[in-house]
Amino acid sequence: MGFYELAFHAPGTSYVRTYYRRPIGMLPGKVPPEILQRIVFSKLGRSDPDVILGPEIGEDAAVIKVGDQVVIAATDPITGSLEDVGWLAVHVNANDIATFGVSPRWFLASVMLPPGYTPDQLGKIMNQIDSAAKELDIAVTGGHSEITESVSQPIVVGFMMGIAPTGRYVTSSGAKPGDALIVTKTIGIEGTSILATEGASYLSNGVGKDIVEQGQNLKNSISVVKDGVTAFQTGFIHAMHDPTEGGLANGVHEICDASGVGCELENDLIPIHEATRKICEYLQISPLELISSGSMLISCESRYASKVIDELNAVGIDSAIIGLVTADATYRKVRLDGMLQNLPRPSTDALWAALKKISLS
Repeated sequence: MGFYELAFHAPGTSYVRTYYRRPIGMLPGKVPPEILQRIVFSKLGRSDPDVILGPEIGEDAAVIKVGDQVVIAATDPITGSLEDVGWLAVHVNANDIATFGVSPRWFLASVMLPPGYTPDQLGKIMNQIDSAAKELDIAVTGGHSEITESVSQPIVVGFMMGIAPTGRYVTSSGAKPGDALIVTKTIGIEGTSILATEGASYLSNGVGKDIVEQGQNLKNSISVVKDGVTAFQTGFIHAMHDPTEGGLANGVHEICDASGVGCELENDLIPIHEATRKICEYLQISPLELISSGSMLISCESRYASKVIDELNAVGIDSAIIGLVTADATYRKVRLDGMLQNLPRPSTDALWAALKKISLS
């Protein structure tokens, strides 16, 4: 993408001003959907009949047929956290598998470290990976580790797999008009945890130590494995999605993109933790656009929504109906202060601006 600048002679002058084509750079975070479609999804190697689900807008993982079973495979990096990078890598990738209603089973990690990183610092990352994997009953089966001048902070790129019988899973593309949209726990969990951890000193002065501690503790709610598996087992689920970068707002757009549907959300029904609300207000960012690993976005038949919520509550997971799915894919609204407004599609996650503000403090 870019724009052209042309050469011209300014009237009444003796000089020629030259303009040129300059590429427009992308913002931090996910590559925009239109660029994915045009540049990434058009270059995927050979066609393979055993790839049931490949790269698609709004889908969290691939589905690959192996005999009478399918492997669900996903990969995600952790780039916004320093303190919890290993722990988050396991949970964020496990969450992608859980959106299919499948339990994650095998994990690989590529650990990239800047020069000068010590063995003890690497050990901290590996301890986090080990702890998170044991918590979710996952085997760490391989990966790669490297010290490189190409990074200025540790980056962990995770790869997770799960396995299920053929047909025993859901995707992000099954949402149907009339479905209820349910979200588990509260939104902005991962983003709140990262901001409260990385910006503890800065935020303590603005929102208080108690709120910062509450925000840090939200990391203990970041897994949606139980959410996804429990919801899927009800038999009433049409689609699930993990609202990560761009937060709930982007997650809703992605599930609508994948399913070819629209939506109508009720802002007052969207659950937001007090720590998330106060930290977002202080940093002047939208909680709807803050990375939301820890929440599961669920589309299910409206008449069974209460049963799904009851099953989630039975295993200790709070959830709420936040809106409905509509037939018109161009109709994506949120009711705010009694008025229906267009649901914004974030150009980047609110986390990045917030982290920049903290780093400059």
